[in-house]
Amino acid sequence: MNDMMVKAIIYIMIFLSATYLAWIIAGFIQKKMKSYEDAYVDGVSKSLDEIFIFMDPRKLFQLNVAITVLFFLFGLLVFKSLYYSIILGVIGFFIPKLYLRRAKNKRHQQFENQFVDALILLSNALKSGLTLVQSIEVLENELEPPISQEFGLVLREYRVGVSFDEALKNLLKRIHSEDLNLMVTAINIVHSIGGNLRDIFDTIAKMVTERHKLELKTSALTAQGRSQALIVGLLPMFLGGVFFIMDPSLILPLLNTTLGNIGIGAILTLQATGYIMIKKIMSIEV
Repeated sequence: MNDMMVKAIIYIMIFLSATYLAWIIAGFIQKKMKSYEDAYVDGVSKSLDEIFIFMDPRKLFQLNVAITVLFFLFGLLVFKSLYYSIILGVIGFFIPKLYLRRAKNKRHQQFENQFVDALILLSNALKSGLTLVQSIEVLENELEPPISQEFGLVLREYRVGVSFDEALKNLLKRIHSEDLNLMVTAINIVHSIGGNLRDIFDTIAKMVTERHKLELKTSALTAQGRSQALIVGLLPMFLGGVFFIMDPSLILPLLNTTLGNIGIGAILTLQATGYIMIKKIMSIEV
């Protein structure tokens, strides 16, 4: 057997071994991706249900992967740096989750803004002789989403056999609100030992209204500090972009050198820390 044949056999064995190893690694990665996809879909499905967005969670997962890859490729194309490509890929990965969190917070704020009107409507319906369940039906028909959807879901659960108290507990799990918790507690107490639910609703409505007024006043007084935190946080990036447009040679050393990358990382860390600290100081619980 000559040397050429020996080398050919060695190359074939190396090729087959590399192919088999790649097949094993690909199967392992595919298994992990499938496991992660299932966990992602379960978590996102719950979030979508809570904010009444009827969308296939697997499509959102595919969109998440696509955005991550696009941001990564954009970093390679523009910055020609693996370091910044990875950072952009991580940012793209979290964009859908940030969107869901923002939508959830917006829905929660809308619920809070409608809550006083809901209490007044329930109190008036009870005064007219309706039961609590009938009053909630009026609320579902008269008010706009999201509060009509949430209380409508309470009614649907009650009609399919879930106890009324349990349906209200499920509402509290979907909407984390101190005001709602106070209302549900009042309903449970009245059902247990009795009481005038109409007057309780009126009292809660007045208390919530006064607290919202105080929150708005506090927000107005701290608006300047929060604006300053935002401006101070964004100013270095804005100036960096302006300098890059005017003269790229001033900024390129920050992007193309290790020391520059460390400097950018330190700047972003300090800016984020300062923003969080200022926001923490300006956040006043009422």
